[in-house]
Amino acid sequence: MRINLFYSLVTIGILSACSPINPPENIQSDNPPKPLTVLISIDGFKPEYLSNTNSPHLFQLAKQGATAEGMLPVFPSVTFPNHYSMVTGLYPDHHGIVNNSMKDSDITEPFRLSSKSAVGNPTWWEDATPLWVSAQRNGLKTSTLFWPGTEAKIKGVQPNDWLPYDKNLSPQARSLKLLEWLNRPNASRADFATLYFEDVDSMGHRFGPQSSEVLEAVQSVDNAIGSFLAGLKDLGLFDLTTIIIVSDHGMAYVDPKNYIDLKPLLNPFPNISVEWQGPVAGINLNGNQASQVLNTLNQNKNMQCWAKKDIPAKYHFGSHRRIPDIVCLSQLGFSAVSSIPAFKIPGQHGFDPELKDMHGIFIASGYRVKKMKLNYFENIEVYTLLCHLLNIQAEKNDARDILFQQIIEK
Repeated sequence: MRINLFYSLVTIGILSACSPINPPENIQSDNPPKPLTVLISIDGFKPEYLSNTNSPHLFQLAKQGATAEGMLPVFPSVTFPNHYSMVTGLYPDHHGIVNNSMKDSDITEPFRLSSKSAVGNPTWWEDATPLWVSAQRNGLKTSTLFWPGTEAKIKGVQPNDWLPYDKNLSPQARSLKLLEWLNRPNASRADFATLYFEDVDSMGHRFGPQSSEVLEAVQSVDNAIGSFLAGLKDLGLFDLTTIIIVSDHGMAYVDPKNYIDLKPLLNPFPNISVEWQGPVAGINLNGNQASQVLNTLNQNKNMQCWAKKDIPAKYHFGSHRRIPDIVCLSQLGFSAVSSIPAFKIPGQHGFDPELKDMHGIFIASGYRVKKMKLNYFENIEVYTLLCHLLNIQAEKNDARDILFQQIIEK
């Protein structure tokens, strides 16, 4: 969830209507234009949202290329950890972005999505080397609109083109801005580019995953992607572009009655602090005994809590210094909070990545991509695929490197 859940739908509609829809004028022809790889993230887009009726441009890309039954997020199934895993090939335990909010004893200011200074602080990000850093070190050019991590100068490098995250920039305006950046000769045009859309996730949180508002958001983003594809054709880039479309996680309905109030469970323990809330909760002991706290928390059968060292191995999570002392995972449809909120959020993610409601989408289409159906795989595999497409050496990563040989024509 990258934006305020309570922003105005009216404002978004006005911004979209006012945005120009014509792609930029064609550039001077390069002979031949160099290949382009574009990574597009639609936050919170579930595979079931993909249809010829509601998302025709995405549906056609999937029909023409390679698509997966579903893509498994890393744990926890929330936005920033998963976006950083897709561009590093690492689990959050290894790249350090362990949640959308974090504390680190070596960093004064906590990490929060609402803090521009925290998001732009390289220290949070430098446990890993993201793809755009490696690409630029290899002489390639990058244009990112938007992607978690691009607002920081990681290891001294930022994308050639980037903007601070702006929730008010409509889907159409984002597509057209990237086309503007791509409207350049080979020497100055990106080899790798990104687009990010949060609208589907935001409407899913506010109104629930099956709401009409989510459908409208799906259609809006699909239209923007259609404009982007048309713009690539006008620029003469479409035939040499490989488009990878992903989502970081899905979305599940949480009944307003299904909130787990942690406050009465934790009242007996002085100075204990709840660092994370939601389907995944994090608790720091601050001197309390782990065994006593865990015994109390696990009396609630709608969640399971572990000391960080005892988190099940399948989650690849529990060793990083930024993870709280205790991590609790709610059953699907429940959410743990430090106090019952006045506004109940009907759509949530963060649940077990293996659950179907948490799965994201994967579509690869365009230059050299085979037409095929893929089984489920973890989203860390996107990283090594992108490295192959850009012909750069991957950094040390956790992926199995299974996608490139499967979906790309030699």
